[in-house]
Amino acid sequence: MNDRKMIVISVEGLAASALGCYGASWNETPAIDLLASRGCVWDRAIAEHDDGLKMLADWLAPPPSHAPDHWIARWNEQGPVELITDDPRLSQQSLDNDFDQTWLIESDPPDVDTLPAEEIEETHLASLFAGLFARIEDPDPAALWWLHTQSLVRSWDAPRWLVPLDADELYAGEPSEELDLLPETDVALDEAECEMPPWVFPDVVPPQLKLTEHSHPDLAVAWMRTYGCQVRLLDRMLALLLEYAADWDPIVVLVGTSGFSLGQNQTIGYRAGPLRSCHHRVPMIVSDLGPLREKRVVNAKSLAMLLAKIKTQPDTLIDPAAWASNDSEFEPRVITRDDKGSIAVTTSRWYHVQDADQQDRLYLKPDDLEDQNDVSRLRPDIVDLLGD
Repeated sequence: MNDRKMIVISVEGLAASALGCYGASWNETPAIDLLASRGCVWDRAIAEHDDGLKMLADWLAPPPSHAPDHWIARWNEQGPVELITDDPRLSQQSLDNDFDQTWLIESDPPDVDTLPAEEIEETHLASLFAGLFARIEDPDPAALWWLHTQSLVRSWDAPRWLVPLDADELYAGEPSEELDLLPETDVALDEAECEMPPWVFPDVVPPQLKLTEHSHPDLAVAWMRTYGCQVRLLDRMLALLLEYAADWDPIVVLVGTSGFSLGQNQTIGYRAGPLRSCHHRVPMIVSDLGPLREKRVVNAKSLAMLLAKIKTQPDTLIDPAAWASNDSEFEPRVITRDDKGSIAVTTSRWYHVQDADQQDRLYLKPDDLEDQNDVSRLRPDIVDLLGD
């Protein structure tokens, strides 16, 4: 273990609900699922902010002076620590931290006329991973490479053939043009909103939209497939990385810096709508050191501590005594804030969120995974306790 290298892949806007190992039945991620089947999976890693850049800043913060236990210092004992990213905001920030080298692989932002790539190698994500492969091939390789991408919130250029047409689910005939089944309303209906959406959208610019009672029933599903197409591209690149690096067997970490709304609370988009679990429950997977699933609530900020522990004490990554213990109803808790003034408290049993308008909402966890049933009226005592 002391001689093994590490690759960390962090992804802004990575929804746990789109990964097979987190229960997705509508999207296929075989490489990520394989990684999870052999490693450690955190089911309830909660970020302290819905802004992925702020979460990433906590992980990439330079070690304080005289901090030999910091993950960067630990891995520097074996060799350089490098950052490869497509986020120009990080390249400037990283000048102040202890990365030995930072590589920025940027692309022009897409617009409404940009089309998806025809082949995988033409995508921006492929270019980013190619940069990682080039660094791995360096005659004096690093001890740890950290690849960070914002492609899931910036550019959906994945080839749409990654999501095959399912003949069993396609409509047998042409969609009806009748609107008789829609609810009666005095409001003029937008025909475009009522049209049956395509199987996947050709849009490369990620959406920010609110679903209404007049939206076509399949609209959210079509956007889910489109988002899932980009996640499948990430999965393909991860599979290629695992094959490419098989000879030297690195530890691979996959983590989301933030989530993504895929219809929860009637919204589609990154940080869309009010603060909810989908925005700050993030996937966190470490290869090989399992198979284990950590079902307790953990602060995603603890990833930095885990990276140091992987280097020095991998056998205690998840302490058996702690793993077998039962959390109390209210502890541990993770407090999450967004820029709109909302605040959320996540515990083993409850999820309480106070929106910017001071409206309290309460959801039972982990049963109510997507925050569907507000029970604040039934349990005002819990609202008072968690709202203090």
